[in-house]
Amino acid sequence: MSDLTEEEQLEALKRWWKENGKWVVTAVVVAVGGYFGWTTYQDQQLAKATSGSALYSELLDTLRVQSGEAISDEARAEVAELVSQLKENHADSAYGINAALIHAGQAVKDGDLETAESELRWVLDQQPSEETRQLAQVRLARVIAAQGELDDALAALEAGNPSKAMQAEYAEVRGDILSQQGNTDGAIEAYQSALESLDMQQQNRQRLLQMKLDNLQPATANDSEAPGPEENAS
Repeated sequence: MSDLTEEEQLEALKRWWKENGKWVVTAVVVAVGGYFGWTTYQDQQLAKATSGSALYSELLDTLRVQSGEAISDEARAEVAELVSQLKENHADSAYGINAALIHAGQAVKDGDLETAESELRWVLDQQPSEETRQLAQVRLARVIAAQGELDDALAALEAGNPSKAMQAEYAEVRGDILSQQGNTDGAIEAYQSALESLDMQQQNRQRLLQMKLDNLQPATANDSEAPGPEENAS
């Protein structure tokens, strides 16, 4: 363009603008719109996270009571409302998932096993992280077993494979359920598996599992040592 006169350069620029100007304007509009759209999205996500954090903090504060005291009926109703809001508006975040887990635990303390089961099933329906899924699965199995549905409890427990960190927990719950069913041999095997999978630092858990084993093994030993009909007859 440097060899053209100023008038020719102007005419060439006009022709180029006529042919490409609308695309330039469109590109600018899209770029600007995209920038503001992205910042708006970020602002919305930040506002949502802030809201979730505030609700979750309020939930924890509502549940906080002095040692030995029970949560009041008024606080219990407020907890249910806060959990409902977190589940509805923050189901895709840790706030909603943890709120449901907390509510399930509170429901167990209150003897409301149906609510506990509902909350734990909701957590599983959200397809949470593998660690959270396994935690909810173990708790669900315990809650179902507490309602007397032992076969369903075993089915819930065996719906997935536990990670190494959760193997002892799964095996212990399985042992508890089998013990309730009267399957002593199966329960002993499960408790032994739990002991073998347990971290050696968890001494309290070791003692508890050993107590469960000791409560079952003497019965099997006595049964095997009991005289048979022929010995009694002699």
